[in-house]
Amino acid sequence: MILSVAVLVSHLAGAPVLAPHQTESVELQRAQQLMLSRPAECVAITQLFLQRKEMDPAKLVNSRQDFDQQTMAKQYRSREQSLTAWQTQALCQANAGLNGPANIIINHAIKLAKLYNQADSEAASLMIKAKFSLARKDAQLADTLLDKAQALLDTHSSSALQQALPLLQASTLLYQHKVEDARSAFEHIRLQAQEQNLYIQQAWANYLLADYYRFLQQDELALSHYAETLSLLGKRQQYYLKAMAAEKAAAINAALGENEQAIHFANLATSEFELLGNPSLLISSLINLGRVTRSSNQDASLSLVYFFNALDLAKILVNNDQIAQLYLEIGHSYRVLGNEAEALHYLTQARINFERNNNLPQQIDALHQLGQLYVAQQESGLALLQLEQALRLANGLKDVPRLIESHRLLAQLFEYSNNPSQALMHHKAYHDYFSRASQLNRLLTQSLVQDNEQQLQQERELATLRQQGAQLKQDNRRYALLTAVLVLSVPLLLYALWHHRIRRRHLFEQNQALSHSLLLESRTGLPNWRQLMLRLPKELAKSQLRSEQWYLNEEQALPFNDKIYYLLLHVPFMVNLSERLGLVAASALQQQLGEYLQGRIHPAARLYDLREGLFIYVISQRQVSSLQQTLTSLERMFDEFPSAFNLDRRLAIGIIGHPFLPKAPHALDDMRMGDILYLAMAAAHEISKETGDTAWVELLALDCQQAAFFNGEIRHCCIQAILKGLVKVNCSHKKHHIDWQALAPELAKTV
Repeated sequence: MILSVAVLVSHLAGAPVLAPHQTESVELQRAQQLMLSRPAECVAITQLFLQRKEMDPAKLVNSRQDFDQQTMAKQYRSREQSLTAWQTQALCQANAGLNGPANIIINHAIKLAKLYNQADSEAASLMIKAKFSLARKDAQLADTLLDKAQALLDTHSSSALQQALPLLQASTLLYQHKVEDARSAFEHIRLQAQEQNLYIQQAWANYLLADYYRFLQQDELALSHYAETLSLLGKRQQYYLKAMAAEKAAAINAALGENEQAIHFANLATSEFELLGNPSLLISSLINLGRVTRSSNQDASLSLVYFFNALDLAKILVNNDQIAQLYLEIGHSYRVLGNEAEALHYLTQARINFERNNNLPQQIDALHQLGQLYVAQQESGLALLQLEQALRLANGLKDVPRLIESHRLLAQLFEYSNNPSQALMHHKAYHDYFSRASQLNRLLTQSLVQDNEQQLQQERELATLRQQGAQLKQDNRRYALLTAVLVLSVPLLLYALWHHRIRRRHLFEQNQALSHSLLLESRTGLPNWRQLMLRLPKELAKSQLRSEQWYLNEEQALPFNDKIYYLLLHVPFMVNLSERLGLVAASALQQQLGEYLQGRIHPAARLYDLREGLFIYVISQRQVSSLQQTLTSLERMFDEFPSAFNLDRRLAIGIIGHPFLPKAPHALDDMRMGDILYLAMAAAHEISKETGDTAWVELLALDCQQAAFFNGEIRHCCIQAILKGLVKVNCSHKKHHIDWQALAPELAKTV
């Protein structure tokens, strides 16, 4: 999950999970109010309170006794107050960045709750400890702790605990990369809170849903949920949650180029952090506001005002990390304004401070800024020293974004210095790192999100239908109650019920139609990746069962002949079609191709459109008399597609059969099988590049027990199996066109 530890701890500590009772101690109430704004003062208050002697609750005096007894009671603390103090102190220490002591304190609180037989207090402490585990990215421990907390809660437990537990459980699912389960959990919490008018709970669920969509890089959905969070909170004094939602909304708007909105949300975040009263968070917000102002509004002078205000606060707090960061931002702004003397002063101070704090990533950023400043001053030698040092540090950290920036700046420097050979070398390194990073990002997000306008609209329509369905259920309950009272109004009531039944049926039909459309690719009308994912598990399970029956059969000597062939087709003319032909022509061509393919494929086969020119053709081995004949039929099918445009019809086809290992069908799951299929298509691309013709490659494991050989990174293992002869390669051309080592993952190359 892409969340910093500091933000995560503060965010979770901001959720209302404390002991289930209200404390009568003024000191503890004050400490809880300072939990987010001044955590160090909160720790001091709780430590002072815990110096009192502990008294059994049965011996506490009440307010009706005389003054001396009440005065004596102020010198003691009850067991419940002790638990509240320990929990509050742990959360405040976490917010102050003291994660080790916070963990020790919460462990002590858990032991005390068990000793005092306080189930709800023990559950609250376990949930707080789960937060700290998430901050350390230990989702498995957090899940275990939350299970223990859930076992301690019952229907009489505090509503605050019952509301906070599902939020933490859903966050844990997201940390475990169970993204669909996390989304369902957040949606359920949001709808339940909406029905019960629990606005704060609904706001937290919306905020975490926005983080979920941001994790999947669905920025528009994330932005809408952040905006809804702010709308739900309104003028409520939930400063921290509003500030976090506004700050992330500003970052998304800045990335989307919505400059006015980015500045609006950044200003809102700063205002909320100022109301919260936490100077450290306010400094971070001012830094963000200054950056947004400088980049979005192109106003470096105004950004300097924000940075200097933040610098004054940071010097009061003696926060060296933030002071160094502000030196960097101030130097950057002066460089933009052309004030080279001030820029050099602040950037040098930033580099020295980062070096002293051993903050290598930020030191690289300072070196980049200094290098660009020296280039502007035509000091090529000094610029080269800064940028080469930045490159060495980035290489040591294996920090790809900073490596990309280092090579880019060095390439520009050598161009200015009229050194084309060195400039070319750094340009090549820059493009190599950039292409690998882009490809990795595309592969990571391709399986998680189909990012387009139509999907966004469909998600909104589904949400609207769910709200309408919930409203309809509420109406039906209301009418059912009125039936017992309004006996004389039976005809009218029957008419109303009939009307709502028709409406519900209409909504159901709409829902069914929308669900069906989600399983089809809108442009070609062919089944899409969602339909493939729905059918694939059942299909693979049946194939595995047949393979096991074959393996246990006495006639096992016969080869396994009941595979399912998966052919991954890359159709070049479908890539970037809108850019090449225009939207109208591309849409018409895609629709014609979809109708044409539906009429040409084998009756027992299925064809899925995966977008961007990728199709998967699925057919049983029993329906294939000759694989070569099937391939010829597919090539002819695309060659004979009638079109007035000059289309590149050179297909690249990867082929595998499932089960890939008939004697060990469970050794490879669907994701690893997909990796092998993409490897086959990549090999076909290699042949096509060399020959200029349509090419196909089939990967076929030898009929022997070899499951253990594929235990590891599947692409690397498969390539090694090919090189060792454990996987047979059939292809349309000579095999020497395929450089298998070039197709290996980068990690496999460097080992």
